[in-house]
Parts: sequence; structure tokens; C-alpha cells
Amino acid sequence: MLTIQLKKQLAHYDHSILLRNRQVVSREGKNKIRIKNQQLLNFSSNDYLGMTHHPAVKKAFIQAIKQYGVGSGSAALVSGWQLPHEELEKQFAAFLGRERALLFNSGYLANLGVITVLAQRKTAIVADRLCHASLLDGIQLTRAKHYRYRHCDIMHAADLLKKNAQSSILLVTESVFSMEGDIAPIKDLALLAKQSDAAFIVDDAHGIGVLGQQGRGISESAELDAEAITCLITPLGKAFGGMGAIVSASHTVIEAIMQFARSYRYTTAISPAIAAAMLKTLILIQQETWRREKLRTLIQFFIEEAIERGLSLLSTALTPIKSIIVGDNQQLEAIEQQLLTRGLLVACIRPPTVANGTARIRISLNCLHSKKDILFLLDNISLCLNTK
Repeated sequence: MLTIQLKKQLAHYDHSILLRNRQVVSREGKNKIRIKNQQLLNFSSNDYLGMTHHPAVKKAFIQAIKQYGVGSGSAALVSGWQLPHEELEKQFAAFLGRERALLFNSGYLANLGVITVLAQRKTAIVADRLCHASLLDGIQLTRAKHYRYRHCDIMHAADLLKKNAQSSILLVTESVFSMEGDIAPIKDLALLAKQSDAAFIVDDAHGIGVLGQQGRGISESAELDAEAITCLITPLGKAFGGMGAIVSASHTVIEAIMQFARSYRYTTAISPAIAAAMLKTLILIQQETWRREKLRTLIQFFIEEAIERGLSLLSTALTPIKSIIVGDNQQLEAIEQQLLTRGLLVACIRPPTVANGTARIRISLNCLHSKKDILFLLDNISLCLNTK
């Protein structure tokens, strides 16, 4: 019976052009990727600052492998927490100007852990409608009352907070939305949280390293002090080019998360070599400011050239994520194949990652792209959209 049900689900996905396929890739050069026998210009990676292949990061990783081995060998609360983990937490807390930090294995696990510790059955959770799946999964696990405000709609968020004034409240948002590339009205949300005595949770996955003069993310760019955001989640798989996630907050909040978060307690600690590599990346992001500066220049150039070609972007915020709605899944698949034949790899995002009817081309820019690369991409997207 189960097999029959699964086959029906898979057949429905196939018919709706929703099946995903993994492809073995190899990286060749700065932004070149090879799939089978074809070399492609890659606009699908979230490695915004080009840190994944940074020689100093790779060297730090290799040295740590020699010293600490491949894995941590245990959960952090047993015997898996080692010197690179401790140093990364301390340095990250100092970088963000927050009291304390805690290292998780991934942004997904961090969001599950934070939400399930800070919310109880009687908590009211008010979250942006377009929050990441990991935040939504954490919310569902709490079995708390969940209210979704219209995307970036401050008035709607305020109304929902007011209606739940007698409850313990969490206000939850991403900083930079991963499928739209727009930026949440963080200052206004922080003020609402303060006025409502709500805990304010922000996932800064696509802001950390990119936003702010020093790359400190949304709190720096919005000029917020540490108290404005109760718990800041900063995954390390995007601009940091690695893996893991740092959760930062007050001593009390971090201690509670460390003690009670099941996604932290019951998983083997991340490799100490990864922690050492991320510590090196943290240093380089502060030193090599040209990466962030060049990325911003390229983002502005992309926006101007896209507008000149009549392309409708979901957001013109200065973030590396740029999306163009196609709508129909079949049309999007055809465009994806056309771009591949022209030597371009972009992310073509379909439901359920995005809402039905909003299938889109999602472009990720990084500091190792060139203006020539961007012009080549935009010219070919324009051609594909005009012949779809």
C-alpha cells in the first residue's frame, strides 16, 4: 500500500514538472562548473564572496584535519567540542557584538533548535509568510499558535501582535529572503517586538558577510544594537562558503538553547576542521573588504542592465539574489534547458519551494563574476524569455 501511494506521489510530481534530479558536478575555475561534458558559467551558487576555494581557507582546513582528524567523534555536550569550536564561537560573538554564540551543524538544525526552545504550546508565533522552510518546520514542532503576516507587511504584523498581546510571543523573519532577494523591514519589526514584549528571531543566512560595511549582516546594516534582536541565526553555507551555523544571543538564551535544543544535544558535533576553516573565513571577510565592495558594484550593475532589457526583477534591493518570475513550470523547464545549451547554469525554482504559479529563475551573484559574465547572462535570459 505504501509503495503504491509513493508511486502516485512521484507520478504527480513528474506530471507537474516538479521532480528534482541530482547531477554530479565538478568546479573548474572561479565560476565555471562542469556537468557531464559541458562547462557552464555558474549563477546558481550562494558562495557570494568566493570563499569556498580561498587558498587560505583550504590551508586552514587541511592543517586542522592533520591536527584534529576528520570528525569530532561525539556530540558537543559529551566529548565532541574542541578548541576550534570554542574559538569560532568566541570570535563570532565578538564580531557581531553579542554576548555569546553557539555553533550548530547547519542553519536548518539551528532554526529547529532555536524555535523549539524559545516557544511553548501556549506561545503565539507571528512570522513572515515567506519564512524559510526550516523556520516553519521548527514552528510546527512546537505545536504553538502560528500566525503568518503578509510578506514584509508591518501593519499586518502589528495587528497580529496586538491580537495576541496576552500571550508569550515570538516574532520571526528572515533578513534577506532566499527566493525573492528583498530585505525585511528589520528596524520596524524590532520596534514592534519591543513594543509588544515579543522575542525577535532573525535568520540572517543571506545577509551575514554581505550586508553592512564590515559584513556583520542585517544588524549592522540596520544599525541595531544587540538587544534589538533576541536571537540571531547566521548560517555559514552562503557568504562564508562552508557549513554550520552560529546562533548568537544573551548568555541566558544561549545557555537555554545549548541545554534544551534537541537538534544540538543529539547530534555529533561538526568537524573541528570545518570550524577552523570558518574561523579563517571570518578573519578574511573582515580583511578582504574588496570582495563585498565588488559584489555590491556587480549587483548594482546587474539591476541597471536588467531594467534596461525590460526584465522584471522581484526585488532591486542590493542583495546577491535576483529572481525573475516565469510562472509556468513547463516554460521554466524549457528556459532552463535553453540556458544550459548556451553554457549557463542558473537555479530554476518551482513549487513547493515557491508558491504555485510563481516558478522562477533565481540568479545568485558573487564577487568573482565579471560584468562580461553578467551581460552574457542577461542577454541570454532576454532571448529565452522572448522565445518561450
